[in-house]
Amino acid sequence: MLEPVAVVNGSVAIVEASIALAVSFGLNWSGEQVGLVMAAVIAIGNLLKTIWARRKVTPVAAPRDNEGKALSAS
Repeated sequence: MLEPVAVVNGSVAIVEASIALAVSFGLNWSGEQVGLVMAAVIAIGNLLKTIWARRKVTPVAAPRDNEGKALSAS
């Protein structure tokens, strides 16, 4: 089973490292441009992480299994 937070965090880290590597090898971006792209990658990653992870959590008020059947404590 995939862990949403780990997958998104790993993906964001790979994208950020790739941008830094590209800049160090001659990608002609200013510091402001690099910062803006990094901030956008982090923001999008956090949004995806929140949406994906919340879909994997069972709410306490009305818990249900994977098929939508109500769960009970008895």
